[in-house]
Amino acid sequence: MKTAAEIANHPKAQLYREIVARLRDARSPQGAAQSWVRFQRQPRLWKRIVTYGLAVPERQAKLNKIAFPEFNLPEVDAALNAGNNLNRLFDLARGCGSVASDSAGRHKVGSQGLKIIRPMKK
Repeated sequence: MKTAAEIANHPKAQLYREIVARLRDARSPQGAAQSWVRFQRQPRLWKRIVTYGLAVPERQAKLNKIAFPEFNLPEVDAALNAGNNLNRLFDLARGCGSVASDSAGRHKVGSQGLKIIRPMKK
């Protein structure tokens, strides 16, 4: 099993953090959408984006939502820093999940970043 540091330092997790930071620098969801055009003009960055499958518009929309979440901003940031995958981060950002915590209020670490609890479907 990987340690929390190994998960957080994976190149894909680092790329997620870098992209979200750049999208937040745009200061709005509309500006973030325009940032993807600027990313294409940076060959080294765009190559990494393509390598990890983030050039797809659906994944770009998810990253935009993660950069400007409707809910759970502190939890989204904690999960982003812990190296959670894109789908779990997106669930947190749209309010369809939360980070599990112990009785002391510390976030629980799982095998792929922080443990994300999603409500049961009816």
